[in-house]
Amino acid sequence: MMNRKEFYEYVKDNVKEYLPESYKDAEIKLQEVEKNNGLKLTGITIPNGDQRIVPTVYLDSLYQEYIHGKDVDSCVGDVADMRIEAQGKAEFFDMGVPDILDYEKMKNKLQVRICDKEWNKDRLEDKAFTEHGDFAAYYAVNLEENGEGVSSIPVTISLMNEWGVSVEQIQVDAMMADRNRGVQLVDMTQIIESMIFGGTPKNLLNEKLDMETVENPMFCLTNESKMNGASLLLQEDIRKQIGECLGGNYFVIPSSVHEVLILPDNGIFQVPELKAMVQEVNETKVERQEQLSDKVQFCDGKTAVMENAERREARIEKAKEAEKAETKAASKGGIHGRLEKAKAEIKAKEVNKAPKDKSKDLAAAL
Repeated sequence: MMNRKEFYEYVKDNVKEYLPESYKDAEIKLQEVEKNNGLKLTGITIPNGDQRIVPTVYLDSLYQEYIHGKDVDSCVGDVADMRIEAQGKAEFFDMGVPDILDYEKMKNKLQVRICDKEWNKDRLEDKAFTEHGDFAAYYAVNLEENGEGVSSIPVTISLMNEWGVSVEQIQVDAMMADRNRGVQLVDMTQIIESMIFGGTPKNLLNEKLDMETVENPMFCLTNESKMNGASLLLQEDIRKQIGECLGGNYFVIPSSVHEVLILPDNGIFQVPELKAMVQEVNETKVERQEQLSDKVQFCDGKTAVMENAERREARIEKAKEAEKAETKAASKGGIHGRLEKAKAEIKAKEVNKAPKDKSKDLAAAL
């Protein structure tokens, strides 16, 4: 059995046998592509003629199929099939390449993508991005969006420079484009019911809920397509709307890059438990490249200020300890002050008394 590297090289050396004649002179390349959260995948590019946009076919899942018993030549055939299927889309994008450099034509196609800042330092190096607490927002141009997914290109620093706009302007336009994709705040119970019985969950974003009547208060924030919708969390007015809907403060569980969970701060949920929950879900339920973060956030329902929930608790605890220490010091200071005042009064009486005695002694001596 071949190891991973040998498998990739075998695919590269043999895939032309399964492709049409138009690919005979293709310069085939293997490349490592860094995805979200440090995940690295191996892709193969097979150009067809002089096309400028060449789709990448990823080989990692095929290698897993190979080591579980699939014939290696069947895997190579699958790569060829995937490349042929991608050709039509590649030609469509290739025709639109000149427009990519026209910012006015691209700004409505922008989308905010959000990731954990600490997990993605290397990936962000060549991207146009902005920082938002624990998160970084980077940007993409969605060339195509449909029920099957999103085809996009990242906004790199070089592309931003070609456009001649600032990252702040890109952020503003990308957030507007995201709002146009629809914002949804949905009760998780309704989502589960819709999966079982059908129907469409109600969008609660503009509602004002009576939280005492909500049995399982857990909500999901995403967009209408449910693709890359977690970034809506970065919009201050949306956070404020959520606070008005829930009637107070709330926690944000960064469940994936596609959505976040919203839990009201009703005294039931404790930060350590919430952190343990999101870590377990990340490890067992969410693909690595789709994980958003394991850092639970707290949001003030009135001001819409969002911060790391653990750091907030530590800050509040530190302030309480400082207040206790100050109160204790003030109390000690009060008692000490009264004692010192009493001593001073006694001393003053003695001082006032001394000159009179000395005067009598002096008079007697004279």
